[in-house]
Amino acid sequence: MFTKNVKIGLALGGGGAKGSAHVGVMKVFDKYGIKPYAIAGTSAGSMLGAAFALGLSTDDVLKKSEAFNSSKFTKLSNFSPFGESLIKDKDINSVLRSVLGDAEFKDCKIPFFCIAVDLESGKEVVLDSGKLWEACRASSAIPFIFTPVFLNSQYMVDGGILNNVPVDVLKKRVPELDITIGIELGSMTSRQYISGIVWKKYYSKPKAFTLAPGFFAKLKMNTTLMSHIMLRAIDIMREYTQEARFAQSKPDIIIKPKTEDISLLDFDRYREAVQAGVDAAEEAVPAILELIEKKKNQLNG
Repeated sequence: MFTKNVKIGLALGGGGAKGSAHVGVMKVFDKYGIKPYAIAGTSAGSMLGAAFALGLSTDDVLKKSEAFNSSKFTKLSNFSPFGESLIKDKDINSVLRSVLGDAEFKDCKIPFFCIAVDLESGKEVVLDSGKLWEACRASSAIPFIFTPVFLNSQYMVDGGILNNVPVDVLKKRVPELDITIGIELGSMTSRQYISGIVWKKYYSKPKAFTLAPGFFAKLKMNTTLMSHIMLRAIDIMREYTQEARFAQSKPDIIIKPKTEDISLLDFDRYREAVQAGVDAAEEAVPAILELIEKKKNQLNG
């Protein structure tokens, strides 16, 4: 193992469908023998981080989460416009359980924890006990898209609101780390997508808006625009918060897969996200290997 005696911590960021980029990063890490000593995750990074912490291979993770990485996830029958969220809980819960089963944090081969936000107190919550799938579900509860989760007497939503790439929590919880690596997936929705849908609604004015039956076309477009407006607003806040977090936590390496044109619910584009992770990791590997050698020399010196 190339990383023997060098303790590496990984902080996996959220980003919905962009999360498959983490699989690409881990495939490259496996190739070069880069093994994590501890993992922290938020939102999509929590589910994938938990799977890796349990010892699942990248191929196993992709295979198990195939139902999630499908356009069927966002089919019309899964939408719940009159509930607490846009998308029903059934599919996301079943996918999380199919990937993680009933495993608990104590079953992880690699120390792992994930981040959520308590809606009542407005504070960050570090989840590190109980069933993994329930904790990851809480960490992934993007407001409006998925329902909040009542867990440990707290009503929780997506941790990315306050801490999308939890490098600081990782370093605090595992102070013996030699190297910390953050994987940042970027915005949940793209600026280009917002511009495109605004243009479509207000300037090009689809015929479906003026011809009967136009109700469902209007409902679909307005719901889509409303959700992406909210997500973009969260992104703007999150970007400022993340910059401050990184400035304070000072990760050694930040990997940023190029997933700008993949939106939150583009689960059918998971192969592109995986490749983006591979490309970004390959680019970062020389610096990582150099840093590992430096740490080895310091430890042996």
